[in-house]
Formats: sequence, C-alpha cells, structure tokens
Amino acid sequence: MQDLQILWVSRSDIAPGAGVKSHTHPYYHMFYVQAGSFRFSAAGKSYDLLPGQTLLVPPQTEHGYQNETAEHGGYLEIKFTLSNTRQLGSEVLRTDDPLVASLFSQIIQEYSDLGKLADDAAATYLGALLSALTKEARYQKQPQQFHHVDASDSSPLSQQIIHYLEAHYSEDISLDDLARALGYNKSYLCIAFKKDTRQTILDCLNMIRIRSAAALIVYSDHSLSQVAELCGFSTVSHFNRVFLKYAGITPGHCRRAYPPDILFGYSDHARNLSKHSERFIYNVLAQRRVTPELISSTKENKE
Repeated sequence: MQDLQILWVSRSDIAPGAGVKSHTHPYYHMFYVQAGSFRFSAAGKSYDLLPGQTLLVPPQTEHGYQNETAEHGGYLEIKFTLSNTRQLGSEVLRTDDPLVASLFSQIIQEYSDLGKLADDAAATYLGALLSALTKEARYQKQPQQFHHVDASDSSPLSQQIIHYLEAHYSEDISLDDLARALGYNKSYLCIAFKKDTRQTILDCLNMIRIRSAAALIVYSDHSLSQVAELCGFSTVSHFNRVFLKYAGITPGHCRRAYPPDILFGYSDHARNLSKHSERFIYNVLAQRRVTPELISSTKENKE
C-alpha cells in the first residue's frame, strides 16, 4: 500500500502502575494489549483495555496510558502514517476482534524475523487490519444491503421487514416472530408493507425463498429435498407447490433445464421454458434482485 508507511513496531512490558504521560505526535499509534489492564486517555475520554483488545489513536490526538494492575503488563504497538486520512477518520477506535489481534501479531512477527525486509508484507497485513478495525463504522455508514429483493424505493419500515426476511428465510419464521423482532403489531406490519410494496409479507418471504432455492438448484449438487430444507420449507411437497407458483416451473424442471454443470453445456429442457420462467431464472442467474413487478407477474402467470 503506497499511501501507508510503517514507522515503528515493538513489543513492550510495563511495570505495575507505570505508563506514558499524555502527549501528541503526527502519526497513527495503535496498541494491542497482551497482558495486564491499561487505562488509556485519548481525545478527552478514558478507555480501559484488557488483553485481546486494540486501540487506534489518530494523529495529533493527545493520549497517554497506565498499567493499572499489580503485575507487569504487556502490549504490542505500531506507529504508521497514512496519506489518505479520510480512510480512518479522526475517531479513536477500539475493538476486541480476534482477526485484528491475529494480524497485529503477524506484523510484529514479520519484523522480528525479517527486519526491514518485512515492510511490504507488513503494510499489506496492516491494510487488512485497518479494514477489520473499521468494519463496524463502514457498515453503519452504508445503506441497508439486500441480496434478493430490490428494496431501494421501499419505506424504512418495509426495508426493516425485508432485511429480517432475508436474514431468517431459512428458518421456520412467522408474522409473530417478525412483529416481536421489530416491535410492531403484526396487523400493522402487514397493512403497511402491502400499501408500500404492493405485495404481502408472505409473498416477499416466498420469493426470497424461491429465489434462493433456484440458485441452489442451478449452482449446487444438493438434492431437491436438501434445497427445500435449506430454504425454510418444512416439506418437499410444499416446496414444489410454492416453487411452481412463483417460478412457473417445478424444481425438477428447473434442475433439468439448468443442471449443476451449466457452465459446460446448455440443456434442451431450457428451450422449453415459458417466457415468464425464463425471465425468472435469468434474473436468478444474473444475480438480479426481484422487484414487486416480477412478484406480481409470477402470481398472474399462475392465477
């Protein structure tokens, strides 16, 4: 990483009650506690760090720390510069993510074994470490992500519902479960969702399940009964009925049309699909999220 430069790495032992007075410097300073309990002061706040926890202090941020245990404490530290400071922001970051700990230790070990020859590899490890460290902050800034349903134009409440359905479609979930999870009356959820999306919550759940099932049928060698179970269907017969309703073909027809070795050949069964079924399966294979219009077309196709 050309914009990242490691300045210092070390492993330190601190006597009971000892520490470092509050100070500032023009580079990032990161600590990983291995033993003891440290109280850090940074940007006017206090942070208590235990073994396994990491703290990242931005440049020009006043900070200091002290070992608050009656035993020797130990920590790893890295000092580095980053040309694009917007990647990390100006907040003090703390985490107990084990991936961060593992990468931190790897960087220290690289320099212990190779000295300056470790610069390039260590910078790569540090880049991955910083990505892990800032994961939560990045996710909070990003809009809700949806895998199966296009919810970009839906209300915030409908997006919450769809997010819950996408996270739990493989389980035996009910409207009562959904209502408890979101803290709403189930009747209100049903009315609000139908008004906003022009589909019922059950239609949306079934479409998520069938879309997932179609992908498994095409891209895996799971049996149809295994696919049914993985996608939240209690019986194969129920799976068959719902799949036919939404996809326009049976699961068996879908497998014959698009066998698991699809990348190496094209089945004659695929040429016999209806335009609706072909469109549905195409959307699955292209990893396109379904829209309310597609859900409506599936129902009209069968009714």
